[in-house]
Amino acid sequence: MKHNKRRNTAFVYEALVRELTKHTIHKNEEKKKVVLNVIKETFNSNSLLRKELSLYNEIIKTREIAVKDAEKVVRLVKEARQKIDNQKLFSEQTKLINTINKRLDESIFSNFVPNYKTLASIYQIFSPNTKIKDKVLLENFIINFMASKNVKLHEKKNEIKASTVKIFTSKFNSTYSKLNEEQQTLLSKYIGSFKDNGLELKIYLNDELGRIKNTLKEQNNNISEELKEKMSEVLILIDGFKNQMISEEMLKQILKIQELSREIESNE
Repeated sequence: MKHNKRRNTAFVYEALVRELTKHTIHKNEEKKKVVLNVIKETFNSNSLLRKELSLYNEIIKTREIAVKDAEKVVRLVKEARQKIDNQKLFSEQTKLINTINKRLDESIFSNFVPNYKTLASIYQIFSPNTKIKDKVLLENFIINFMASKNVKLHEKKNEIKASTVKIFTSKFNSTYSKLNEEQQTLLSKYIGSFKDNGLELKIYLNDELGRIKNTLKEQNNNISEELKEKMSEVLILIDGFKNQMISEEMLKQILKIQELSREIESNE
């Protein structure tokens, strides 16, 4: 079935968000600002793009419910979608496509979006050009996506993830101290990094390492000369992380630096 991803509101939004993520990781503030402005301008609270996006999200973010409830959500979402003026929405989509081509880059439409298949199915359900038989098949796919029969698989993944965190935490605790809040967050991001190729982990590390550097520099006048030398070595180590692949060894070093930051900040 024909699917025009450039007119799939949710896909374009996700592609823009991933473009924003890339520029955040690479610290390209100029491009990051442009992407952010495009998102704010086109997906503002008064736009039809925003209204349609919210309908996509009603389906995407509704998981692990009974089949009859999933069917009801899909029906209500379709009714809400029918109230949107297709001509005005088409006009807003055209404007957004032109904005991306002129102010950004059309390569954005090639960005990888994990839930592409589901977004494409919802697009076909919303489209007045999709045949009735095809809509029925697509709706069944969407309802299965939302329904409770996915719970067991979801729980199994959570069990694996939880056990992995438990083992890693146990090993770390046996050598070092009990994990603090920042360390627990880092571990959680690391274990879950398989879902998005580490994008969320990289963003978190970028912010967290920046926070630690500021903390260490702020305390520079409150420590001994000997500790200042050691702190300089730590700051050099942090800067070196930028050019390294995220590994378990690097993770352990950051966990220890997080603990050091806490101790220095609390004058321990």
